[in-house]
Amino acid sequence: MDDSQSHDAFVSISESQQVKPACDTCRARKVRCDRKDPCGNCLDGSIKCCRTLVSSRRVRSTKRQHSVEFRPIPHRSFKRNEMKTNHRQFPTSQPTSGSHSPTVIEARDFIQREINTGMHLEPGRLAVLNSAMVSVNHLSQLETPFVPTVPRLSGDEDIMNGITHPSMELVCWIIRETKGNKLGPHVLDYFKHVSIKSLRRMALALINKAGDPETLLLYSICANYMAFKFINVMLTADKSEVMDSDLRTCADRHRESIHIAMNRIPLLTAPSMLLLQALICGAFIAQGTGDSVSCWTFASTACKVCEDLDIDRKVNAGRSEINANEQELYFCFAWCHILDKNFSFRLGRTRCLLDHKGLDAVFLSPHYRTLSLLLSTYLQFVPIQAIFIAELHPGRILNNELLHSRAEFVVTDLLRRMEEAQMQIRKLGGPSDSWGGLCASSELSTIEFTYYSLRTSILRSRQLCSSGRPFVDKDCLDSARLAMSTLRAIQVEASSYNIDVRAHLKVSFMHWTVLYHPSTPFLVLFYSVVATSSEQDLRMLKLVASGLNGLAHRSTSIATLQNLFNSFIDLSEGVLSSIPKGIVVSSGDIERCHGRSPIENTKCGQDHIPQVVVDGASLSDTDQDSMLTELSVDNSMEDLDSIWGLFDTQPTLDWLDTDLAIL
Repeated sequence: MDDSQSHDAFVSISESQQVKPACDTCRARKVRCDRKDPCGNCLDGSIKCCRTLVSSRRVRSTKRQHSVEFRPIPHRSFKRNEMKTNHRQFPTSQPTSGSHSPTVIEARDFIQREINTGMHLEPGRLAVLNSAMVSVNHLSQLETPFVPTVPRLSGDEDIMNGITHPSMELVCWIIRETKGNKLGPHVLDYFKHVSIKSLRRMALALINKAGDPETLLLYSICANYMAFKFINVMLTADKSEVMDSDLRTCADRHRESIHIAMNRIPLLTAPSMLLLQALICGAFIAQGTGDSVSCWTFASTACKVCEDLDIDRKVNAGRSEINANEQELYFCFAWCHILDKNFSFRLGRTRCLLDHKGLDAVFLSPHYRTLSLLLSTYLQFVPIQAIFIAELHPGRILNNELLHSRAEFVVTDLLRRMEEAQMQIRKLGGPSDSWGGLCASSELSTIEFTYYSLRTSILRSRQLCSSGRPFVDKDCLDSARLAMSTLRAIQVEASSYNIDVRAHLKVSFMHWTVLYHPSTPFLVLFYSVVATSSEQDLRMLKLVASGLNGLAHRSTSIATLQNLFNSFIDLSEGVLSSIPKGIVVSSGDIERCHGRSPIENTKCGQDHIPQVVVDGASLSDTDQDSMLTELSVDNSMEDLDSIWGLFDTQPTLDWLDTDLAIL
């Protein structure tokens, strides 16, 4: 080998041994990068692996061991350098191979547990469960469609380019209505994490361009959310259709601006109250468009900001009197706990991001007494979800008999708490003038669906650790039937909305219902059909799945959910067709509750629940036709939501282990 070849080989070896910086995609997503070219994450996701020059700081050793408890990295060390760097994409969820939707993961875990514990089933019925597992795995392997993202800005381009903001006329309208009597306290709670005083300040700054670009970007997210939410509230409250079309166009413009702005938040933005408000606004918008993945991403980041700002201590130290600044702090903290506990419960996580002990500050604060009955009722579910995650997670109790007695005690305590929450729901169902700006019947049905879904999960955990109970637990099955009946009632009401400017409100409402809560009730009824050949349960599964027809055309996430439901229904029909007529496997009197409405099966009946009966034989043909009415399709929603990334992926928390010091 000559000298030139030796030199080239030496250079090649030196370059290969040189530690490359993390790629732009991994930095944006806040996940570990193996620093190869291309890196493994980009290779798996078929993404172009790029690296841009960053501040030249010496890379610290990565050999230090991470502690079990994540300790927030102080942001002061890199705050000074951030404003001088180019704007990078804020961490958003990217479709990667091997990542799946929460619904698919939940279904797979449920079916696998039933296969492991269902050896008492007949071979043919057990084979159906195995086929269901194959179906779930097939859905998880479907190729994710390409979703366009907001293009990056060049270094000298205005970060506010393409982003609108509310006019002063609209801001004045918001201020006037929120101080008037038209809107009730239930809906006003959704405006309190950004106070009217802050909205006025943000709007003036945006109009006059008074502030640095990063601050104005966060202002635009908060102000546009307030405008978008307010317009939708007015569309709900005002039944006239004179200005509806213009209002809908205006709302779409504000929502699209939020989408753009959320993708332009600088990666290393220092934690602040303003950032926390923007993240919560972004989470609300994401869930409303059916993008639960992005909602969880923004919500989990907001929880991290809460820790960095030590908001738990600040809420605890709040003065007895109430002021606007403390109110914003309190509502941001409360919303973070609500989103954290619900998504951790929804995703089957074994821990929450925020310690549930911090809920003491929420319930003991003087601001708690100012909450509407609706929000305070939802807050009652939060500690129940937190205890369930910590004590009753199926992976924790399934194969540990030592915890079974403890689980029974916890279940009893949680059911007592659920009864207290049900008493508050009963109060909500009474006559009230607090519903201005909201559809009372839909909201009441939704909170009952929340109640029965959570109760079903609690009762199922008791079944998992109670070998003496029948393989189809009656209490759990009854609760699942009530949950599905309530969901069906919501679908029936939604089907009455044809093509008009308010149809999108029902789509958004269903995103906050079927995509925000676990699919446990559906899965419990599916198992009931497999184990007992219950025709009534199969009929209810079909009604709920068919009720998603109109929504599936407008929401990719709901289409995925419907595909999963339909695959299980096809398998269930195979079970019934293979069983001779008149032969039904029963567990005690589990069929006894069929043919009764949710009102008859619960201690506290609410008058507003439509009498949706599980047994289809009790329904007239006209009633069944009305229940199957589909929502009309509005293809304009697809264009507006395309940049929002409605892909089938499972959000992770790998970014919590990121060593920000090496960025």
